[in-house]
Amino acid sequence: MKIAIESLIHEMEGRLGGYVTLLVYRYANLCIKAQPMALLSAVIKDEEMGEMKIEEVAAVSVPDDYHIKVLPFDPRFNFPLCKAIKEEHPEFDQELVKPDSSNDEDERHLILTMPEVNKDRYDVLIDSVNVLYDGCKAKMDKTSGEYRLKLEKQLVTLSSDDERQKAKDMMEKSVNTHQGIIDTVKADKLKEIEDAYQRYLDEQKAKKAKQDEIDATRVNRSSDRMKMGSYEE
Repeated sequence: MKIAIESLIHEMEGRLGGYVTLLVYRYANLCIKAQPMALLSAVIKDEEMGEMKIEEVAAVSVPDDYHIKVLPFDPRFNFPLCKAIKEEHPEFDQELVKPDSSNDEDERHLILTMPEVNKDRYDVLIDSVNVLYDGCKAKMDKTSGEYRLKLEKQLVTLSSDDERQKAKDMMEKSVNTHQGIIDTVKADKLKEIEDAYQRYLDEQKAKKAKQDEIDATRVNRSSDRMKMGSYEE
């Protein structure tokens, strides 16, 4: 197979890979579970050092599925961090906390809590996942179509039908591979939303059961007081 054809296919793969990467990034910013990638666009502004990315001023970790821990390298970045993250993700709940073993204000770090997935947010997230996927797929289909046409022009330079078919198969394999990736990414994101929504429903159910128990206790106590009053009469 000629180098020109291999270069053409690699060029297409680069463009398709770019679309995949962008979809993954956009899905990360539909924040359900904690993903540090969602903070990449935050810009921290400092009078002395100018504009900086979050990795330049803080360490980021994920203590559990629904929280992000941001530990500044210098305490003076605490509030600039809060402000920068708020601008990018106003839906995050932010809390500056100190380690249990310390009373030093300079050791505070930022805990970000992902927003719950209630019914309204569930509907919005599902729609967003589908819209972003459809946009990505449309770009991939357009690009792969363009490169199929370019390939057809190059195929005439090959000497045998076997070589021409091999080149076509290589291109289609690449297209199908990238299509499979975005299908998997979409399915994973939908499952993430479903899991978070079920978590919300379970929490609401538990809260209701607890409130029902409190209400029942109050009713029983009230009934007991009424009975005691009747006995005293």
